[in-house]
Amino acid sequence: MMAPVPTEEQPTQCSHPARSAGRSTVATIVALAPVVPILADTLGTTTVTVLVFAVLLGNAGVSRLLASPVVEAALRHYVPILAAAPPAVPGRHRRDTPAA
Repeated sequence: MMAPVPTEEQPTQCSHPARSAGRSTVATIVALAPVVPILADTLGTTTVTVLVFAVLLGNAGVSRLLASPVVEAALRHYVPILAAAPPAVPGRHRRDTPAA
């Protein structure tokens, strides 16, 4: 099994997974807000209510899972572009460039 990311190198979402899930859930509510009335007219309020809660629950669960230090370590190792804090490449950032 892969070792978790050391505590001093963890992104804040790993330190506070509930906050990460909360932010993601709020963003999903904002994104769904314009669509819910249209879906309610088409599918009915009960169906849309169940659908919205299922989407929010799934989103919060996935966000919480991705905030796990073990998952973060796996993402850094296998798919670094999806990690919360991808590794810095020296010389490729503005702070690494000397001032003119």
